Amino acid sequence: MQLSLALLDAKLSTKANDYMLVKRILSILLTAVILIGSFAALPTAATAAQSSFVPTFSNIEVIDGGVRFTWEPYINSSYPDGVFYRVYYKNASGDWVRMITTASTRFVDLDVHIGHSYTYTIRCVTPDESEFASDFNATGWTVTYYDAPSVSADVGRGVTTDDGMNQVKQTPAITADDGPDDTVNDTTDVQETFDEEEELPINSKGDSDLAPTAADTPVIKQDTLSWTGDAPAYRVYRKRMDSDELEVICDSTAESSFTYEYEQDDSVYAYKVCALDRYGEVASACGVTPYFTEGELYCTRNRWIYELLCTEYDDVAEHDFSDYTYEELSDLAHEYGALTPMGYFNDGTSLNRRFTADTLINLYQYEPHALGNTYNIPGNNTESFIKWNRNLYYAADTSYSNINTVAYYGWFDPDYRNQLHLFDEVNADEWDHLMEDFSLYRTWHGKTVISFGDSGMQGRGNIVKANGASFESSWRDINRNDFVNKRFPRLNEEMMEGPVEIIGEKYGMNHRDYSWSGSSMGTELEKSGAYYIFTNSASYKCHIANQVRTAIKENQKADLIILNGGDNDVYYPSIPYSAATPSRYVHDWGYSAPEWFSTPYHRDFHYAHPEYFHYNDSKVIEDYSNETSFVGGAEMTFDLIKKNYSSVPVIYIRSHQIDYDSLEYQRVFQEKMLSIAAENGARTVDLFNISDLDGFNKRMVAKFCYDGYWPDGSVDDSGVHPNGRGYSMHYLPHIEKVMGEL
Repeated sequence: MQLSLALLDAKLSTKANDYMLVKRILSILLTAVILIGSFAALPTAATAAQSSFVPTFSNIEVIDGGVRFTWEPYINSSYPDGVFYRVYYKNASGDWVRMITTASTRFVDLDVHIGHSYTYTIRCVTPDESEFASDFNATGWTVTYYDAPSVSADVGRGVTTDDGMNQVKQTPAITADDGPDDTVNDTTDVQETFDEEEELPINSKGDSDLAPTAADTPVIKQDTLSWTGDAPAYRVYRKRMDSDELEVICDSTAESSFTYEYEQDDSVYAYKVCALDRYGEVASACGVTPYFTEGELYCTRNRWIYELLCTEYDDVAEHDFSDYTYEELSDLAHEYGALTPMGYFNDGTSLNRRFTADTLINLYQYEPHALGNTYNIPGNNTESFIKWNRNLYYAADTSYSNINTVAYYGWFDPDYRNQLHLFDEVNADEWDHLMEDFSLYRTWHGKTVISFGDSGMQGRGNIVKANGASFESSWRDINRNDFVNKRFPRLNEEMMEGPVEIIGEKYGMNHRDYSWSGSSMGTELEKSGAYYIFTNSASYKCHIANQVRTAIKENQKADLIILNGGDNDVYYPSIPYSAATPSRYVHDWGYSAPEWFSTPYHRDFHYAHPEYFHYNDSKVIEDYSNETSFVGGAEMTFDLIKKNYSSVPVIYIRSHQIDYDSLEYQRVFQEKMLSIAAENGARTVDLFNISDLDGFNKRMVAKFCYDGYWPDGSVDDSGVHPNGRGYSMHYLPHIEKVMGEL
């Protein structure tokens, strides 16, 4: 890593304008090289300096709309800077074609089609991609893709005989010696098989052990599953609630239905069906039924109402579900607002997505949200959405507001066709997810979460105003009660909603976000005579340690802190990695939003409108000598948090992999951030390696990231900023998992 760190520290002498010019030139040259020699770096049997190591996929999983690959990191002392991974597929001519070069240990191929087979392999390369760092499996791994089967179930019927009567398993008939016509009901013959003086054994109920009662007799039921699909065969599983294990009840069938006989008990169970390819390998995600128990539907609307009300009202949660009648739950739902006056439902009615969405919105009072990204480029990643107004897009199959809103908050996920299936029954996997989120709601609602970081935390979110209002009338403190949630005002018509906004609103938390787009861990300064000043070429004059100081100055309380940062340090030439620097005293304009002091116009507006800001306007001298490097600023950030929020749990989020500038530097900086966070007792969420979101995967970017334009008009598809779907589907589940463990 010595060479890398030397190069990182050398950034200090590079001017920002030179940096951006060089970056643009290199980008153009790289594009030309890729176009001219797209096959130049394909794997070959004999490559100089290659290792005998052959990487392998540790897991290949067919998911909804794609195939996910994961592999173990390759550690080799011959490559002190680590390696990157290059994934290939085999084309129709049998040639290996490069799909992606990534520093992560996972990749999702979204370019798949129903019934098609694809062959993949993987190889390690050095970070500068100048040579291979491993051999490769020349045969590769072949995967066939099918959509998940759509499954329905007819449950709870008894096994029937020809006369239509329910048949149960019986104990063998005990008969007299004189004929097979005797039956178990012929008690005289049964009695004759015993000696007259022998006493019949008596069980604890006072009954003969040889005379089974209805309560002792197991009841045999049968469930019939049916599904749709075009695969050669299917596999059927049975899953019990509160268990991740799947019991295979039919290993393979070419039929589109299956009947399962079972001994009825009080367990809660569901069925899953997946497609198999012609070799018997799993070739689809699973279609899933709702939960059932004792032959009846478990996930009913009245059970849902009970679970929903328990999240808000202790008087409901003090009682078990079985303590309430259907009518009592209906009355409570109306009393507490989960149901509208016209919202009655039949006892035992199945729970569908629309009813779930409506009751969530009614009780939690969410503001309407569109599912699609407001900044999507028309014709690219908005084509499968319904355009609601100028910038807002709904799921492809419905413009129904409530279902899109709850999907925005991650209660439901759209499928890969952007469909939400409004009237589908809530299946077992969705029920489990809803109950996990309810558990988080019970734990966190009413508590306070605050956040620090850069634009990944701030978000690029959804439009607040679409009427062309002037920026003076679109301040967050005017529209949102003096920055109740967002700390800084916005110089545009955008509500920058990031993950903490979504989490805070979803779980009924008080939430305040101190993050700011462009913020770095180190201060971005340059020398000006005897002093240092904030770098004039930088758009933002903020670093994350100062955000923490702002929260401390405002006496901000917290029950949870979530932060990110470090990505911008990679791109700022004036911020060294860890080089020692002299004392740097600068004039600091206080704790206000840093962009406001970039230009005289901003400062003048600040002074003219103190009612918007309420902060100290005086210029002060600050010593940033301990924060002028990336490492120094990161350590100061966590030191401030540790000293002032010692009892508050902290979650550090490493951003997903982005296609911007040096991937090697991204890895070096962020791995250091994970180390510093862990040393200071913070929990970490390594989205770089555990999230499917990947800025190099352009199909993924098109679905889940903000798309913008560079100043020259070219498209920015680097995948830096997730959209609403990107946060809810690829950030929230991983953050929520850690929240549940705190």
